[in-house]
Amino acid sequence: MRKVVKSGLVALGAALLSTAALAQESGVVVLGAPTDIYLEVTTGANGEPILSQEEFPLLLGGYYRFNFVCPDAEDDSTGFHFEVTDLLTNSHLRVVSIGDIELYMQGLFFRAIECDEAGSARFSFHPMRRGVYDIYVRDHSDPPQEAWGRVIVE
Repeated sequence: MRKVVKSGLVALGAALLSTAALAQESGVVVLGAPTDIYLEVTTGANGEPILSQEEFPLLLGGYYRFNFVCPDAEDDSTGFHFEVTDLLTNSHLRVVSIGDIELYMQGLFFRAIECDEAGSARFSFHPMRRGVYDIYVRDHSDPPQEAWGRVIVE
């Protein structure tokens, strides 16, 4: 009986090690700190939001921290609104941080981030489905001025 249990444990250990090796080869980060992604929004000459980057390629199952950086209040008087609804729907959300405050969401959901003054907000997540997901940023003017980007999960 002892040999059967020991053989089973050896087989289980080998399976877990091979799974971890495959995960590393595919680009999936199993443990460790998230990879930081930064999106800074500034105001263009006509008051429109300008994105510092319009495309973010990510790997399925990786661990990322999306940093949304709002401009100095002198650059914009209306603030900005940020949405990545479909990305959040298809990801496992981990931590949302605003300044020094961290919210441990563990898979829960939020709809948008808005900033009315300079600062940043960030959230960490694991993308769980491949696809192309829109990034939507608008100001608070009427009608709003908009900017679009995308996250590509491969």
